[in-house]
Amino acid sequence: MGLGSWEAITGNVLLYGLVFGLASTVKVNAFRESLSSRGLVIGCFAQFVFLPLLGFAVASTIFAHRPEIGIPLIITTSSPGGSYSNWWTSIFNGDLALSVAMTTVSSLLSIGLLPLNLFIYIKGAYPDGNTVHMRWVGLFVSIGVVIFGIVGGLFVGTRFAKMRPMLNLGGNICGILLVLLGFFFSSNSSTPIWEQDSSFYIGLTIPCVLGLLLSMKFAVYAKLEMPQVLAVAIEVCYQNTAIALAVILSSFDDDASCAGSSCDVVGRAAGVPAFYQIIQVLSLGILCMYAHRRGWTYAPKEVSLLVAITHNYQPGDDVDAEGDVENARELSEFANAEAAHTTER
Repeated sequence: MGLGSWEAITGNVLLYGLVFGLASTVKVNAFRESLSSRGLVIGCFAQFVFLPLLGFAVASTIFAHRPEIGIPLIITTSSPGGSYSNWWTSIFNGDLALSVAMTTVSSLLSIGLLPLNLFIYIKGAYPDGNTVHMRWVGLFVSIGVVIFGIVGGLFVGTRFAKMRPMLNLGGNICGILLVLLGFFFSSNSSTPIWEQDSSFYIGLTIPCVLGLLLSMKFAVYAKLEMPQVLAVAIEVCYQNTAIALAVILSSFDDDASCAGSSCDVVGRAAGVPAFYQIIQVLSLGILCMYAHRRGWTYAPKEVSLLVAITHNYQPGDDVDAEGDVENARELSEFANAEAAHTTER
């Protein structure tokens, strides 16, 4: 697969649409309010230091002889999450302002730290070289796409605030299409993600789950409020698999000198962010439902999960929140009264 192939061009076009659309929704005021939070420091440290280190550790051990899996894992764990993490935080009533701030800072830091991490950890995991034919020009093309997407999105979102909902929708559509593109390549591979060995599933699950749990521990030790802890965990766990996939499609080449499944480098590599996406969705789904049950979110645990995810409980919307709590209490009292009345009969 070359840099000018339709797959690489399509991947980078969708990547630009994703980054541009999501960057346009970043609110400067929300960023400023959370800029001094300890959660911001913990989240960025975990995203750019801890999680890439976990990816490197797995790649250099479990996938030491499978660079077509290890290198995409390093790329995935080095790609910080985008506004999808904001969506998770908003839906499950974590600290949305902190999530937006982390997304903004991590997007800007990724301009320099993403290529630096990839260079350090890929060379560290495979010091003697590897059998994967990577096109490093494609990597920097994808990074350039991200940079221009961030700058353009921030500019347009600031100057034309009324366009933010439409741009956000467009960005989300591009992200979904890019993920589907990854599933397409993986499913058409000679070894799709549902036909991998156990080391593939275990190796890709380890950094995602450990990153989530340990970032929560760090945030708790820093004495953050639980909605902030939840926001940090979501931000660290939810890597931008769309960026990782675009880099893979632009940077990887199949081995034209051989024949058979061992030559299908791009298909197997694309399966890494595709499966990682599944793991992080499952992990965050379980975490967020548990967090609501334990009362770790801004939504009172007295309300049902359905009510919690369909209402806004961010600070500043106390009236709506109090009304839902009161309704929940009235319903509970009515149910208890009915039960007592039935018992008397």
